[in-house]
Amino acid sequence: MSNEIRAQFVRDMQVAGLSEGTQAQYLSTVDLFFKATWLSPEAVTEQDVQRFLIGLRERDVARETFRGYRYALECLFVNTLGRDWALFSKKNSVRRRSSVCHRC
Repeated sequence: MSNEIRAQFVRDMQVAGLSEGTQAQYLSTVDLFFKATWLSPEAVTEQDVQRFLIGLRERDVARETFRGYRYALECLFVNTLGRDWALFSKKNSVRRRSSVCHRC
């Protein structure tokens, strides 16, 4: 991820009022995503993110861990990069609380 995108992501999280701990976690999560996929932010597709999240489910990560990954990726791709992906707008079968990234 370029320094420019990273800086904008941090600014978006600060404006949203996310704690420093949450910001650090989101940055770590996004870094792990890019290391796992070997893609640039510009090259990532909705299907790439979906495959990554499905992989987390298949590895049986804890629910809160999964949510942290999902919210971090949503914050980056929807709020910072302006991607309008159905993946992040679909209604879940379980009612979820409002994501903090919607404040980004």
